[in-house]
Amino acid sequence: MAAVVSHHHHHTLFFTTTCSKSSNRTTRRSSRANSVRCCSVTTTDNQSVKLSNGNDSLHICRVLNGMWQTSGGWGRIDRDDAVNAMLRYADAGLSTFDMADHFSNKS
Repeated sequence: MAAVVSHHHHHTLFFTTTCSKSSNRTTRRSSRANSVRCCSVTTTDNQSVKLSNGNDSLHICRVLNGMWQTSGGWGRIDRDDAVNAMLRYADAGLSTFDMADHFSNKS
């Protein structure tokens, strides 16, 4: 299934976007965890992108967190640390996670 990007500014992909406004969500960070900080931009036009395929569409955050490091393919992971890392990203406004099922050290 191929998706078509209908709005794209590649020069802002990794450096100048946040994905959502700050929320009042309770912080779930452990005291030893580093916080995640995002840059902000002056407009909201390029904070997300709409992917379309036929009649279906999906709005995704321009900044993605790849979850390969939680696959276990690279060795034992601490489940609580992985969950806390995901929550820190979400608390920072990053709402899109790459959960591909083929990540391992053999790919």
